[in-house]
Amino acid sequence: MLEMTEREKFLFDLEGYLLVKDFLTPDEVKALNDAVDANVVPMEEYEWTGPSQYAGGMDGEYEIRHAYGMVTWEQPWCQPFRDLIAHPKLIPYANSLFGRGWRLDSEPFIIMARQGCGGHGLHGYTSRAYDGAQCYTFANGQFRTGMTQFQYQLADIEEGNGGVTVIPGSHKANFKCTEDIMLYNTDREVVRNVACKAGDLVIFMESTIHGSLPWKADYERRSLLYRYSPKFCNYSGGLYETEMPEWFDELTEVQKAVLEPPYVHSRLLVEDDVENLVRPGAEPKNHIPRKRHEF
Repeated sequence: MLEMTEREKFLFDLEGYLLVKDFLTPDEVKALNDAVDANVVPMEEYEWTGPSQYAGGMDGEYEIRHAYGMVTWEQPWCQPFRDLIAHPKLIPYANSLFGRGWRLDSEPFIIMARQGCGGHGLHGYTSRAYDGAQCYTFANGQFRTGMTQFQYQLADIEEGNGGVTVIPGSHKANFKCTEDIMLYNTDREVVRNVACKAGDLVIFMESTIHGSLPWKADYERRSLLYRYSPKFCNYSGGLYETEMPEWFDELTEVQKAVLEPPYVHSRLLVEDDVENLVRPGAEPKNHIPRKRHEF
């Protein structure tokens, strides 16, 4: 089973997030941005609302905006977003976070911001109480997470520009983060604005305190989010739990498996080659077979 490197495991366990540089190729970034350009109102023409809803150091003149439904856009615009559902390079990270078996938790979306947009308030479950849907656990040499976000950057983020931010190590915090820190009013040095290049991936847990800082760059921020959960869990709720969308049959068998609702028994699991699926046996490996009675 493909997994993170030892370096990546150490950094993720230590800080509660991981920066994966150059996850997407320049061609993949271009295809995603071209699709956005063809289907979303340009920054210059968009009617920005404001001021932002967050106070304190998160305040801004405008609200950030979101785009949804990318996987339903007409071809060819939907394809680069569908290709990310079970991207080949995703496998070692998802396997390490969730074990064999994981699923797309909610509809992907894009965060966009212009200069002057406020932030998205800091939030995160931490380790003050246990919630299996948004947790971080470690046992027997392995860590496991609840719902985890994969944020692909479609534009550069320089440190100090704003955008994606985390409080490193907060996934293990045992005390409540005070409101003045969450509002980015005090102790700003504990809040890290993650510097990224277009094509980089930032992985962070829902248990890690995270958010977005006000956007200061003179170009548009574009961050694409995909959320994944363990095979038995749905954090967000409602995504394809009762019926699959019309475009479901247009996906590959692997992509279909990742969109399946939460369940464990005999679930189809994605192989490392991202081309094949395997259905595990109905009995766990340590199961002791019952004796057959002879009549």
